[in-house]
Amino acid sequence: MKRFDGFPERFEFVAIPRPFLSQVMPLIDNLDELKVILEFFNLLYQKKGSPVYVSATEIASNTSSSLDLELIVGSLERAVGHDIIIPLKYAEHETLYFLNDEHNRRVIARIKCGELQLPGISALPVSPVKPTDLPDVFNIYEQNIGLITPIIADELKEALRLYPEVWLKEAIGEAARLNKRNWRYINKILDNWATQGRNDGTYQRDITAGADKYVKGKYGRFVQR
Repeated sequence: MKRFDGFPERFEFVAIPRPFLSQVMPLIDNLDELKVILEFFNLLYQKKGSPVYVSATEIASNTSSSLDLELIVGSLERAVGHDIIIPLKYAEHETLYFLNDEHNRRVIARIKCGELQLPGISALPVSPVKPTDLPDVFNIYEQNIGLITPIIADELKEALRLYPEVWLKEAIGEAARLNKRNWRYINKILDNWATQGRNDGTYQRDITAGADKYVKGKYGRFVQR
C-alpha cells in the first residue's frame, strides 16, 4: 500500500455540510459509501449555477480509487437510504443525485411536475393525479392551488391522516386568499393550528381521536399509508 507523504504547502479544501459530520456520518458503517459520498461532495461544490447534481459516471471518472461503477451506484443508493442525497431518474440518462436539502427538494418537485427542466435532458414523464379519483379536498386543492402531482398527493394523504378534513379545506382556502399558492404554506397553517390552537378552540389533542375516520371512511384507500 502506497504511503501518504503529507499535504503539500498549497492545497484546496472541500466543503462538507456540517450536519453530515455531526448527524449522518456516525450512521455510515460502509467504507465504500463514505468514500463515494465524500467524492460526491467534492464534485458537487465544484459546480456552478443551480440546480447542481452529480451522477455515478462522474464519480467513476473522477475518483482515483479502485471503485468501479457498480460499486459506486450501490454506495449512492446506500446514501439515498440515509437521506443524504435524492435520486432523480431521467429518460435515456442515468440517475442524477442531488443533495437532500430544502432547496433541492423544491427543485425536484418542480422538475417532476414539469415546471422546470434541466438543460439538455428530458425528464421522465410524470402522470398527474386525476382529481376525479381523489377525495373532495384534492379537488379543492387543484381548483385553488395548482396541479396535483404524486408528491403533492402524498402530502395531502398524510395531512388527511393527521388533521380533520375541514381543517385542510380551510387551510387551502386561506392560502388561496393570501395568494400563497403552495403546499408549504398550507402545511404551516395546519401546523400552527395544531400547536397553537384555532379560534374555535380546537387543538392537536382534539383531532387525534378522530383520525381513524379518514382511514376507514369512504376515501380510506387513498389516505392509508
